[in-house]
Amino acid sequence: MRLALLFSGQGGQTAAHWQQVQAGVAGELREALAQVLPGIAEPNATVNPEKLAKNKIAQPLIFAQQMLLWGSLQSRLPRPICAAGYSLGEMAACSAAGAFTAVEGIALCAERAAAMDGAAAGEHGMLAVLGLDEALVEKLASEAGLAVAIRNAPRHLVVAGPRAGIAAVADQFAAAGASRLVHLAVHTPSHTPLLAQAAVDFKKHLDFLPERRLAFPVLSAIDATAARTARPALAALARQICTPLDWAASLQAVREMQPDAVLEIGPGNALAKLFGELAPDIPVRACDDFRSIDGIVRWLEAGR
Repeated sequence: MRLALLFSGQGGQTAAHWQQVQAGVAGELREALAQVLPGIAEPNATVNPEKLAKNKIAQPLIFAQQMLLWGSLQSRLPRPICAAGYSLGEMAACSAAGAFTAVEGIALCAERAAAMDGAAAGEHGMLAVLGLDEALVEKLASEAGLAVAIRNAPRHLVVAGPRAGIAAVADQFAAAGASRLVHLAVHTPSHTPLLAQAAVDFKKHLDFLPERRLAFPVLSAIDATAARTARPALAALARQICTPLDWAASLQAVREMQPDAVLEIGPGNALAKLFGELAPDIPVRACDDFRSIDGIVRWLEAGR
């Protein structure tokens, strides 16, 4: 079977994912996670949605959840033909391919979150805009002091910047005929020039990692370029913090590799839905669609 992996980013995390990590994390990974998320080691500790949206909580938590899933699935699945990660998900894609270990990734996610939080003072956010032409979205966003951060599809964009600008432009998008507006559970102007310093700072942490051959190609979310060794994958990982993502190009690249099935690993199923819209002829599901690891494996085996 030709299997492609998609790793989701921030926005879909819930208290259920916190609980999943609490119950499943163990050993060195648990110790590493407890260093950056002290409450995760306490069986009865809970977390509210507002706290889950904070970078310093969301980024190591989501990465840990993805690594738990991948650790349970890896030995039971064929080697993937490629992996792509949406924003934060590119951390998990790189780790799954062997650029760095899961334990190293926990610390790196904490550093990534800190760099991003430190680079942009004030209140920021991200807004998904569906149903409008890209040129119009770019024009209205720019006039409001925002930037297009992600291109999910020709008429599905994400803008980012100061919350005041987002609040002002949301009504303009609605008046222009947007079919849907979604305020993402992210408090950072990710993938915009506002985080240029964060990209520089994070790259310094990545530069200490050794060069390694990847077990499978990782597609950059910036432009779908495939990395087969760690160094270019890590360079793209740093650069994407302050560079717009062309996720539509990444999905098209996955499609052109002609997978037999595509699996989304991480919170939610937004990436699976996007890929399903692009390539309805290729089976695609998300881990969150299933109740167990066995269920995921049985679905993939049924498609062989």
